[in-house]
Amino acid sequence: MLRDRLPDPQDDEGTSMVEVMVGLAMGMVVLAGLAMLLIVVVRGNARIGARSEASDNARVAMTRIMEELHSGCALAATAPILKESTKEELIFKHGTYGTASSVTAAPVQTAIRYSPGEKVLWEETVGSPPRILLSNVNPPASEESEGKIFRYSSAEGQFNDVKLSEEHALLTITVKVAFKASPKSEPVTDAGAATEISNSATLRLTPPTYRGEKAKPCE
Repeated sequence: MLRDRLPDPQDDEGTSMVEVMVGLAMGMVVLAGLAMLLIVVVRGNARIGARSEASDNARVAMTRIMEELHSGCALAATAPILKESTKEELIFKHGTYGTASSVTAAPVQTAIRYSPGEKVLWEETVGSPPRILLSNVNPPASEESEGKIFRYSSAEGQFNDVKLSEEHALLTITVKVAFKASPKSEPVTDAGAATEISNSATLRLTPPTYRGEKAKPCE
């Protein structure tokens, strides 16, 4: 009875080496497919997270710039935008950040400057050290923005000065801001993960006159 249960040494039935190799090869193909799927999912999630990070950082920086511009009329009938402002540097006076705007408050002077080499937006307020407002920044790519981070307009239209003249600074009613922010996270700092944001601030508090006079800000 015991002999009937023992395998026959000469019995050639069972799994051959070829079948084992084929099974291993098929298993490796399946594992490779699963690994590729996992990589795609992980990179997709990382890209979404990086784009969200870039968008959030850009919105925080833009909100700060807009709030400072909206408090630019700290003194009545006094133009907040200063001459020498360019497409890469906005120089202006405004009320103290984080406080209510008042026509009696002493304004502070701030410069928002873009450094192309560093790809950084710097904020420098007179009397305070410069601080990084946003990094991984590039000029806007949209046709409307013309590659300019800062654009200045009067009631008659946009100024195209290389540096804003004193006359045009006194007439600047609207400041448009636009830039493209890329994520800081690696390795998904590809072009598709960048986000472009734009906004504008109007500095005129009253409707324009119709007596032929040029409309000025903060009147």
